[in-house]
Amino acid sequence: MGRRRGLVAALAAVLAVGVVGVWYGLGTPTATTGSQAAPPAGPPSPSLSPSASPSPSPSLSPSPSPVPSSPAVPVVPARGNGQFTYSGTGGERAGTAGRLVRYTVAAEQGSGVDAEEFALAVHRTLADPRSWIAGGRVSFQRVPAGQPSELTVHLATPGTTDTMCAKRGVRTRGEVSCRGGRDVIINLKRWQLGVAWYPRLADYRDMVVNHEVGHFLGNGHVVCPRKGAPAPVMARQTFGLEGCAQNPWPYPDGRTYVTGPAAPR
Repeated sequence: MGRRRGLVAALAAVLAVGVVGVWYGLGTPTATTGSQAAPPAGPPSPSLSPSASPSPSPSLSPSPSPVPSSPAVPVVPARGNGQFTYSGTGGERAGTAGRLVRYTVAAEQGSGVDAEEFALAVHRTLADPRSWIAGGRVSFQRVPAGQPSELTVHLATPGTTDTMCAKRGVRTRGEVSCRGGRDVIINLKRWQLGVAWYPRLADYRDMVVNHEVGHFLGNGHVVCPRKGAPAPVMARQTFGLEGCAQNPWPYPDGRTYVTGPAAPR
């Protein structure tokens, strides 16, 4: 009986030791042969995502503003063939009083200017209320080629202008226009290029038509009356203003004729 109790006690002790061993085995993992234990966690690796304030990307220089191109300067032929194309259209009478002047319009072949285009420009000038019609002594009507007329307004190349004007006793040297008898000859060079003191070419064109038609009407050259005054349309404005202000019209306000002392001969 005593031996049996001793055996039971010994068996109970062995079981207790096994239970404790199993408990500790579950709590502590053992390393597998040949493996490497995981390293302890360290501080986080530096972030590779973009920073909150990214460095600026290389700047792209703005494209330079386009430089305005200057208007193309018309090429003026030195001489045409001396033949003219006449306008085949007419127009309403400009002005209601005074002598009626019927006129035709022609552009030299090879000038690069259409006869009808030139005819409209001449008509606009002579029909303007500041032109010669404002004086009440003359009116104008453009008529088609072939109809009776008292005046022909030509647009001619510089060489042809010289030839035509020389026959009428006027030297133009390829630079200016003239009037002779029943003909007004507008120099293509001046029509296309104007002069520096007339910034607007359209104003110069009005002036030169009024000036040469003024000669046809019997008006001679005059000079600037005083500094700063409007230049008389019969002054030689193609050569300069003599201290006056540019003015393309005989009656710039539609009522008052602007003139000055007669030019020395």
